[in-house]
Amino acid sequence: MCLNFIVLNFFFSFFSDLVFNILSRYNKSPAAIRALKQYFTYYNSPILTAVYAGFTVVSVLLITILFSFLFLGFTEPHTINQLLKFLLLAFPLGYIADIIIYKYHIFGKKLDSFYKIAGAGLGGAFSFLFSLIVSYLFLSC
Repeated sequence: MCLNFIVLNFFFSFFSDLVFNILSRYNKSPAAIRALKQYFTYYNSPILTAVYAGFTVVSVLLITILFSFLFLGFTEPHTINQLLKFLLLAFPLGYIADIIIYKYHIFGKKLDSFYKIAGAGLGGAFSFLFSLIVSYLFLSC
């Protein structure tokens, strides 16, 4: 069911954000992850930023589901072949969403230091794909 796929993606992105929040506080973390500390500290609520991450992923996922339904004839992947097609649609949408978040400061300017190190686009696209793949694998078991 599509709702399970959406909910799982929300929770995987939610928990991933919590992990990034924790890792951002360690000196041994990569510079890009440490740069997220300013964002997490500004909001001072791990739950709030995790909810933002979850809603961001769900927003892009809903657009991906719509495009998949219109162009591929399915709303969520049930086979590896469908997953690959779904990911091909999802990658550019995640890329564009990440650039929009950066250019329009959707979450404020506290992410600017992160984007200066990591760049905009690829990180968001790959994070989105990771969530989709993990959700697919979880539902496939």
